[in-house]
Amino acid sequence: MRRVLLFTLLLTPWLGGGGRAQGTPPLPILPGVTPLPGVTLPSSLPGSGVTPAQPETDATIRPLIPDVISLRRANVSVTFDINAGNYPPAQFPTRYLSSPQTFSVFSNTSKPWTVQMEIRSQPDVQGRTLPSRQLHYRINGGPWLDVTGAPQVVLSNVGPSGGWLPLKIEFALDLTGAEAGGGYVFDVAFTAIVLP
Repeated sequence: MRRVLLFTLLLTPWLGGGGRAQGTPPLPILPGVTPLPGVTLPSSLPGSGVTPAQPETDATIRPLIPDVISLRRANVSVTFDINAGNYPPAQFPTRYLSSPQTFSVFSNTSKPWTVQMEIRSQPDVQGRTLPSRQLHYRINGGPWLDVTGAPQVVLSNVGPSGGWLPLKIEFALDLTGAEAGGGYVFDVAFTAIVLP
């Protein structure tokens, strides 16, 4: 008998019985929806046209990702395989190759961008230089191109790179046989530029 009475007391508020406080309207019961004791229903019901209030914001998360273009490479010297075993060659002119230099470029800008290379011939300790026109380069196994001594575009793109793009550069040195023995130097500068 006690269980039946307790069950009746618990159900009375939901069924609109006398257990309801004075002045409190009964909760509407939707088909297929059974309210649970202790659960607060939203102030609006489906189909009522009333939107519940949005929760108050306690914090705002705003990641700031800068627009960048960046180059990455190992800081190594470019050398040519010129030694007593292969110099002088059987005939001139002849070409000597360097080992490939590996670069990576990253960009997340939506604008056009380029990677430029500038090579300048520097005098040795005796003031001698090799002309830049004797130096050549190629990118990612493409055709050999002449070094001009001015900035040259080696890679260009529009928009984000989608990660680090590999960039393999090889150099070739043409010798005519008229060069004096010595240690010659070329300075190479790479610049990544975002275009307007």
